[in-house]
Amino acid sequence: MEKLLPNILIVDDDIQTIKIMSLYLEETANVSSALGGSQALDYLNHHSTDIILLDVEMPHMDGFQTLEQIRKIKECSQTPVILVTGHRDRYASLNTSILGIEGYLIKPVSKEVLNRKIAEVYQKNIKNSCQKTVLIIDDDMSYLRQLNSLLKDSYHVIMLNSGKLALNYLLKHTPDLILLDYQMPEYNGADLMREIQEKHPDKQVPVLLLTGTLTQEISTGFDTYVPVACLQKPVNKETLFEHIENVLNS
Repeated sequence: MEKLLPNILIVDDDIQTIKIMSLYLEETANVSSALGGSQALDYLNHHSTDIILLDVEMPHMDGFQTLEQIRKIKECSQTPVILVTGHRDRYASLNTSILGIEGYLIKPVSKEVLNRKIAEVYQKNIKNSCQKTVLIIDDDMSYLRQLNSLLKDSYHVIMLNSGKLALNYLLKHTPDLILLDYQMPEYNGADLMREIQEKHPDKQVPVLLLTGTLTQEISTGFDTYVPVACLQKPVNKETLFEHIENVLNS
């Protein structure tokens, strides 16, 4: 049986880099290329791809500007993106999960490193397509990472650190479950659920509310869209998984 190869789009303003990376991937992937952000958007409006290799330092439209436009294409809203950059330190602390990026590679990229990263991301994407999606909304980055560490092997986890990002995400996506922090700036849990109900009435996804303090105000401060349960932080792994599975299997 013929092995199914991933479709890769290389986006870079340097034709030599495109040629080298294409050569490195010729035996392990179906490779297309775009010379800059504008060509990439034109290509993606007419073709599908499994993974995008995106150069950061490009003139006219840099990698992040290009990524912002890519995410506006419905078919590319969740396509895995790997950043490619010549600056080792500049993106070392990049929160790739929040930005929807599957990490970054440093130029010049070796054949071994490139193929290993492509294989890792491709297999992860196949796995994610078979898993339930859990959206975690919390302004505490350390707690987001903690929850992601607990859940990532069992679910497709999306982490967002603000209510505004969550509302934008829900424009194009419908997760299977939302884990929602109650105490957040801008929107608390009840406020955000009202916004979801108002702006996305067709997406009343089950919500597990997470809070540092369980009070009467929290348990009664909702309208018709109410959480399926309120869990007090810190939530132990067994309790969290039990509630998630109860919701997903109901």
